[in-house]
Amino acid sequence: MSLRLFVIYCALIGGLCSYVGWAMGLSITAEGFLRAAFKGMFAGTLIGAGLSLLDSIWIGRSITFTFCHTLIAAIFAGMGGFLGGIIGEFLFSIHKSLIIAGWLFTGLLIGIAISTFEILISFSNSQAKSFAISKALKCMAGGAMGGLLGGGIFYSVLLLWVARFGPGIFWTPAAIGFSVLGICIGLFIGLAQVLIKEAWVRVENGRWQGKELILAKAVSVIGRKEGCEIALFGDRNLAPEHACIRKRENGFYLADLDSPDGTYLNKKRMKEETLLQSDDIIQAGATRLKFLEKTKSRN
Repeated sequence: MSLRLFVIYCALIGGLCSYVGWAMGLSITAEGFLRAAFKGMFAGTLIGAGLSLLDSIWIGRSITFTFCHTLIAAIFAGMGGFLGGIIGEFLFSIHKSLIIAGWLFTGLLIGIAISTFEILISFSNSQAKSFAISKALKCMAGGAMGGLLGGGIFYSVLLLWVARFGPGIFWTPAAIGFSVLGICIGLFIGLAQVLIKEAWVRVENGRWQGKELILAKAVSVIGRKEGCEIALFGDRNLAPEHACIRKRENGFYLADLDSPDGTYLNKKRMKEETLLQSDDIIQAGATRLKFLEKTKSRN
């Protein structure tokens, strides 16, 4: 999956999950704060689960990691949506325009929920902790921006729709607002992870051709073992931990991890750790990867 597709899928999944969550909230007979809270909870749960599932699939995580990541994100995003719904309804009761602030808060909480599981498992690893915190900040920023924009559009639609069409059932200002909120949260969470990237690799051949992975950690391992940052399952010529890319102050370095078949850089077998340049071709096993760096990329 390319980075562009990842962002598009984030937006689509966010919008769909948010709309379904809103529709589920129609079954709540209570009015006011409780109904708003449950609508927020349903939407938050589904958005958190959907985006976390997509994130795990994109990175290539194991089934166990994917399940735990999705479950934890769904729980925390649901809690965030519940709390955000109450706050939003309270602010809405003061002045309708304040609903924007409530949705901003909801988006922020859903954003941090996406990376909650990674934060929880990172306490024993300083490198993983740094990555998890960085990702959490990006997701929080993306969620907050999505909530702000989604809330603003909801408020605008609310003013225009009711004045012209009156209330409806399945396509009301709230339905539009929730859908836009989900789209914006998904879009900005995806963009926050993609736009701030420094370097990434793109698979040039084989089963995973076109897949792009951001080099966010200090060390990104290339291999077919579950848990590798650049996991390339299905390549029999690839060692479980074949090579790695290390992030240093002056750039990214490629190193072979004593793999049986070796690692090749621009068709030459590596003998020592080497500084990578944008557009370099890495061959590990039968898989070719193109290294791309934001400040130097010509693509």
